[in-house]
Amino acid sequence: MLVLPGLAVNDITTVPLRRVLAHHGYRPYSWGLGVNVGPTRRIVVGLDALLDRAVNEHGRMVSIVGWSLGGLLGRDLAVRHPDAVRRLITMGTPLGITHPRQTRAGFLYDWCARFHLPEYAFDTWKSQQVPESLPTTSIYSRSDGISRWESCLLPAGSRWENVEVIGSHNGLGFNTLALRVVLDRLALPEGEWSPFHGPDRLRRYYPTPATAA
Repeated sequence: MLVLPGLAVNDITTVPLRRVLAHHGYRPYSWGLGVNVGPTRRIVVGLDALLDRAVNEHGRMVSIVGWSLGGLLGRDLAVRHPDAVRRLITMGTPLGITHPRQTRAGFLYDWCARFHLPEYAFDTWKSQQVPESLPTTSIYSRSDGISRWESCLLPAGSRWENVEVIGSHNGLGFNTLALRVVLDRLALPEGEWSPFHGPDRLRRYYPTPATAA
C-alpha cells in the first residue's frame, strides 16, 4: 500500500503509521518524493511510478492511505488508475472542499500552486470525484483544527463512508482511534464491503458519522 503525507511535510511524519502497518503484516510504501507541495509534474509522475512499482512487485491492486493533501493525491491516482487501486483511506482530507479557506493551510497551498500542473488548478481539481465503485473511507474529526470537518465528508455512496474520530489534524497519523479504522478497513477482503463499526467498548469514541449534503 502507498502511504502519502500531507502538505509541506515528508515521509518522516508517516513513520509511526507505516510502522503500525508493517507490524500487522502489510508492506507500506513511503512516497519518497520529499516535501509534499502538491501536484507538480515531479510529484504526479513520481506517484505514477510508485503505484506502478507496487502493483508490479505484488501482482495485485494497491490500497492507498493518504493524510490531508496526500488523500487528494491518492484520489487522483484512483481516478487515473482505477484498475490499480483497491481501496482509498483518507485522514483529515477535504475531499469535498469548495473553497481554499475551508482549510487553514489554504494560504500555503495557494503559494505552492504556482508550481502545479495547469490541469490541477483548484477549480478543476476540487470537482474530481472518487470512483463510485472504489471502497473509500474518509476519517475526519470535528476538532481537526486545520481542515474544516464538513469539507472532509463524502456524499452517500454504496462503498463510501465517513468515520468520525476524536483528535487533531496533525495527530491523525498516530491517533489510535484512526489507526484502528485504517487496519479494520484494510482487513476487508478484496471485492467485499461493509461499513466500519467500532468495538462496543470504544463506541463512545466514534461519534455517529455525518454524510455530505
